Amino acid sequence: MKEFFAKFGAAVRAHKGRTVAICVTAFVLICAIVTLSCLGAFVFNRFATGYVPTDEDLALINNNVANQYDRVVIIGVDGTGKYPGEMLDDDPYSLPNFKKVFVDGFTTAGGTRLNASVTYSGIAVYPTISAQNWTSMFRGVRPPYHGITGSSSNKDLSNGKQPNEKYPSFIKVFLDANPTAKVFSSCTWDAVNNGAIEDLANVVKYNTTCEDVYKIANDEEIEGLADPDTKEFIKNATEGNSTADPDYFLRDMITVQRVIEATTSAEGKSAYKIAYMHLNQVDSAGHSYGYNKHAYARAVARVDDLIGRIYDAYEAEGMLDNTLFIYCTDHGHRYLQDGTGHGGNSNVEVKVTFAIAGKTVKQGTSGKYVNTDLAPIVAYALGVKAADSWQGRVPYGMFTLLG
Repeated sequence: MKEFFAKFGAAVRAHKGRTVAICVTAFVLICAIVTLSCLGAFVFNRFATGYVPTDEDLALINNNVANQYDRVVIIGVDGTGKYPGEMLDDDPYSLPNFKKVFVDGFTTAGGTRLNASVTYSGIAVYPTISAQNWTSMFRGVRPPYHGITGSSSNKDLSNGKQPNEKYPSFIKVFLDANPTAKVFSSCTWDAVNNGAIEDLANVVKYNTTCEDVYKIANDEEIEGLADPDTKEFIKNATEGNSTADPDYFLRDMITVQRVIEATTSAEGKSAYKIAYMHLNQVDSAGHSYGYNKHAYARAVARVDDLIGRIYDAYEAEGMLDNTLFIYCTDHGHRYLQDGTGHGGNSNVEVKVTFAIAGKTVKQGTSGKYVNTDLAPIVAYALGVKAADSWQGRVPYGMFTLLG
């Protein structure tokens, strides 16, 4: 062994210049590989790929009523990450409403087939914080562009900090093209209404508060919720749900019911072209109990009950045929430490569920989805040209009329 190292040392001394060059080259290559790997993890995988629909693509929608939607319903569920897929892997009979609408798809009573496309490998923008991601989803660009950044971003957005106006939300883009239409947004977490969505005359906004829960419990009137049967149902909803966060659990129910009452009313059926709801109980369970814990799973299951409530209400009103349903989320929760946080770049924080169901959806799983893609997806489905400033794209293989 000593003789080997002696010969090796002699060879190195004899070819000192070449050895230095090889070492420098190897060091540079290693640095390049590490740098590209880091860029791939933090940057490149967050670049959207897919279609930028052309005027010809949009004409296939706008010139044919069979390809048009009366409305888009967006179920925004904070903090679910890729977890619905894990629940279905463990028990394919769990989450029956999510599975029926967003995995299997279904045929309506009117005979219209609503296909479903779902991925549990969508990608959140970095950092995996709610304010950054929801703003990117509405504004179609990554955080350095829309300007909602920093450790206080959640608070800033709740307090009404406005993103860079160069990057309009899909709601503004749609209303600019359809000035007589209306949009309804009901949120358990107020930051989306206060900051991510512009204050526009044709946008009706409700933020569901703890005071709303108090009023329901005390039989007091609250705005945007009139059905007495619904109020009684909400009052009794915590029975048998011992792991529920009673605040967010009930607030989410009120949030959903506001959407149902507004959009299924005689006027609302035709007036509201986009309905958005933001549900917060899953994220609350993640912060309180940790990812993949029983309470977290129960929160996801209770959201599934709310999906069923939306489905049943729309079915009763004959509204399923021409509705596009979207399920989306901003981030997951980490396994490490106590499992109750997020913001990093681990797989469970970054991977998100994105699901869509409608008559022009291609059944199965589409190509790569990034959170910036929500804006162009909604715009395309409604036959509206995407904003030139958006970085998001319509994923390959999501719609039958594209590609």
